[in-house]
Amino acid sequence: MTENQPRTRVWLLPCIALLAAMAGCAHRCANRLADNGMQQLSLLMPQEIQIVEAFTKFAALDKSDKVDGIELRLRPLDSFGDPIKIAGIVRAELYHRLPASGKREGMRVCPPWKISLSTEQDERKYWNPLTAMYEIPLKLPGGQPPDGQYVVDVIYTTPLDCRLFDQCELNMPPSG
Repeated sequence: MTENQPRTRVWLLPCIALLAAMAGCAHRCANRLADNGMQQLSLLMPQEIQIVEAFTKFAALDKSDKVDGIELRLRPLDSFGDPIKIAGIVRAELYHRLPASGKREGMRVCPPWKISLSTEQDERKYWNPLTAMYEIPLKLPGGQPPDGQYVVDVIYTTPLDCRLFDQCELNMPPSG
């Protein structure tokens, strides 16, 4: 036993020195990430969320002739203006539009929709790779809304609790 004790001490000191050096490296790497890494990562993070107004509309989601929801099309953009996938929560709200008012939104039409983009299954359900946008059906609880003008608000919350917003107007054409 006494023969092994000196060997243990010989290896113990270099191991302690190596662990101390690794701990210092980890600290320096974390500082580098905070200084440069976050700036670089922010290039690829969503900087804007757009409601694609040309394709967002009232629609018959159940494939009947009666409007019962909204086909919401969202395009998240990175700092270069390129479409990207996102993770987080999308909240959509529908309001009556107030004509001739400084505030566009009137009374809320229905409770807000909360869409989770937190799993691979969520991404596959909503992301369309051909159009590079999210296609989200929003079912109206009361069926077809009355004719008129409406405002759709979208609030996207990232996993880091940052928020991006967009808004668009929708017209419900007269039925019949």
